[in-house]
Amino acid sequence: MIWADSVKKYFAVSMRERCHGRTEVGIAPMPSKNTLRNDMGDIAAVRPGTEKGAARARRLPAALSLLCLPGFLALAPAGAALLALAPAGAAAQTATIGPEATARGVTVMTRPRPDYDPAGVRLGGFRIDSALELGMGYDDNLQPGRENEKGDAFFTEALSVSANSFWTRHALGLTASQSTRQHIRESSLNWNDYAVGVNGRYDIGRASSVFGSYNYQRSHLDVDNFDVQESGFSRPVPYDQHIFEVGGVAAFNRLALKPSAEYRIIRYEDRTSGDQREINSGNDYNSLQGELEADYTVVEGRHLLALVRVQDIAYDRSEQRGRDSFTWEAQAGFQYDLTGLWQARLTAGYRERDYDDPTLKNLSGLAFEGQLIMVPSQLTTVTLAVQRTIEESIRASNVSYTRTLGRVTVDHELLRNVILTGELRAEHRDYPERGKVTDGIALVGAQYLINRNMAVLASYQHTERLEAPDGVREYGINQFQVRLRFSL
Repeated sequence: MIWADSVKKYFAVSMRERCHGRTEVGIAPMPSKNTLRNDMGDIAAVRPGTEKGAARARRLPAALSLLCLPGFLALAPAGAALLALAPAGAAAQTATIGPEATARGVTVMTRPRPDYDPAGVRLGGFRIDSALELGMGYDDNLQPGRENEKGDAFFTEALSVSANSFWTRHALGLTASQSTRQHIRESSLNWNDYAVGVNGRYDIGRASSVFGSYNYQRSHLDVDNFDVQESGFSRPVPYDQHIFEVGGVAAFNRLALKPSAEYRIIRYEDRTSGDQREINSGNDYNSLQGELEADYTVVEGRHLLALVRVQDIAYDRSEQRGRDSFTWEAQAGFQYDLTGLWQARLTAGYRERDYDDPTLKNLSGLAFEGQLIMVPSQLTTVTLAVQRTIEESIRASNVSYTRTLGRVTVDHELLRNVILTGELRAEHRDYPERGKVTDGIALVGAQYLINRNMAVLASYQHTERLEAPDGVREYGINQFQVRLRFSL
């Protein structure tokens, strides 16, 4: 940019003066050596002591003599503008697509986009980020599983605020979020979720640390949830969660031990609908889970993993104490980075859950969780994820069920500020007393990043009940959404 400014300044001087009084017809004599030496000093001095600068100085007299031709004299202003703009454009492009955008492990969704990423606000040692989404959508099957399908339009709103430290050591963060959906006609299906949280990390030495967090969440089970449908509820089921978590990382050369503990309090809300009382508080329970993971680094990017996890669940009401359970599991696997184009993490093992009530059937079987990220090009990312867990049910006839999830996601950067997403998901639930339920979900979406502070999001999702127990109706749901996001 300094060299470009010097060239622009050089050409700003009248060419008639530099050509020493050229007449209207003919060619002016060659500029004097002193004039050329002064002119060369203005430009070549920008890069002193370089071979390129000296070579440029030796070639400059001949170039200046050509500039005194009548045709070149007329084009001089345009040439100056082009020389000044070319380096500036190159610099702007370099700033937009830097090396961090194509670094190892960067995906389409995690790629930094300096021209479109929200800048946030710095306050002391913290960065504050916030976003507000407003939109509307349409759902063509509001209460799936019933014979009379009905649709309705709805408005959505989502707000999120976070403050995270950028200290060189240790970390502290605060988060808050809220989201709601308001239907135009079916107001009984409206819901409002929100959450607040705080987290912190204390660094010990080079690679060891301890952390802790607390989160309060107000959430709900939607009406397309099989447990909600089988319980006879026609509205979303709200519940509250208090989540406490502590843990740490202890590094010993190539071996890192990662212990953690989580205590979760879940409380369901009782509601009255007309003359009918919905009793959900009988499903309240507390969960205490402990985990120890061992991570051994073979070489950089290639790790061997092993983990042990235990969980104790205790129901709040005395009449539900027979549903109390103890679960243990052990898994082993690997984390592998192959040339940066393939990244995989997979663990598999065995899990068993035992109930206090001897009449309840214990659950046991294969446990696994994994993710594979493929980067066929800088513009496309493919993600495959699988997981198998045991979840609690809100139905008295089925205390728990085995849940298997699978997902394939393709993200494509059509333009620098246009991102397309396609996703296929499948969820399989195995109920010991009720049979099997399988749902399939297909989703397509697009993000148009207008600038740092605004973006437009659009999506279409189709949900299909592929498998259900005898007597349960299968169904399909189509849902469209368009949202406008404002970011700070």
